[in-house]
Amino acid sequence: MKRHLNPQDLKALASGELSRQAARTAVAHLIHGCGPCRREAAELWQLAGSPEAPPEDAYDAAFDRLSAALGGGATGAEVEALLQRAWGARHGDPEEMRRTARQAVLAAGGLSGRPELLSRAWALYGNACRIAGDLTEAQEALDRAAEILGSEGGSPEDRALLYELQASLESARGNHDLALAALDAAFALHQERGDGHMAGRALIIKGLYTGWAGRSREAFRITQRGLGMVDEAREPELVLAAIHNQIWFLVESGRLREARSLLGARRDELATDEAQRLDLLWLEGRIRAGLRDERRALADLEAVEQGFAAAGRRFQAANVKLDQAAIQLRLGDSARALGLVRAAEEAFLQLEISQSTRMALAFLRQRLAQRALPAPVVLRLADIIRRGQRGAGR
Repeated sequence: MKRHLNPQDLKALASGELSRQAARTAVAHLIHGCGPCRREAAELWQLAGSPEAPPEDAYDAAFDRLSAALGGGATGAEVEALLQRAWGARHGDPEEMRRTARQAVLAAGGLSGRPELLSRAWALYGNACRIAGDLTEAQEALDRAAEILGSEGGSPEDRALLYELQASLESARGNHDLALAALDAAFALHQERGDGHMAGRALIIKGLYTGWAGRSREAFRITQRGLGMVDEAREPELVLAAIHNQIWFLVESGRLREARSLLGARRDELATDEAQRLDLLWLEGRIRAGLRDERRALADLEAVEQGFAAAGRRFQAANVKLDQAAIQLRLGDSARALGLVRAAEEAFLQLEISQSTRMALAFLRQRLAQRALPAPVVLRLADIIRRGQRGAGR
């Protein structure tokens, strides 16, 4: 529908006076994100006669009710478009992902004979809830998606998607073994349907979660196997992310010369933007520190900390302070190390961190004040905190 909806259209839509075909067309127009019509709908449906501007979610609340009453009002192709739009927003706008996925659930609910599409919508909505930090609703949505498919229903691809999203949820909860088991199931399903690329992708994700669990050597091997299966032309960003992960795994497991070699060989490919350049410089600083090139390592890490702070990446900036503290301990400057740990703790306490991380930081500060903590322990804590933050993310 190319023209905008007028107030009469919207009033008739809300009151049920439009024909079903006209209602379907109007709902499709709103689903595709026409801003002026969405704002007009919010005012007419939610706050008619109110002098105040409608809240941001006024349209969503009204449309949820309307969509439920209409039984969806969208075609399968329109639901697919909603799902694609929701997936595309997962990094840049998680809240938009959640709203759009919810609309997809409502729209798919009115389709007959398309249970796999409704299941996929619920699954994506569950993933959006996980990204937003609502783990309880995420589990309820994934359970609903699985219930719709049934124990043997859906294609292997649909069932594999559910296992992959369940793995992400279990990882966010810290249940690493359950996450890895779910990814094993996804891998087997992708193998069953003959998609080596997706099977390799599942292995790369498994490698990442294995690294988050602290098993860096195993994580490197799993990721290497996954890289041997994926089609780089099909998903080049996946390959670069996997190589970046491997460098971290090598650093964390003490294989520093291998890490330096891999970073040097793939630097130009990996440094795709300023954010990646900073991440690589962070890795390089850690590598130099491990190879006892402390002065250059400190210069790298100080530049990285400044870059992270300027980019608003406060968690990473605080974490780099711990890396610097470990180097200062090795150089024998325990006072400067303690100052860095105190600054890192203060920065972390302004962010959302777990109680266990708070306790670990306090322990680190106290023991450093007593001069009773070696540099490797500081580095180990920095790795644990960094992995925990990445595990809770996208």
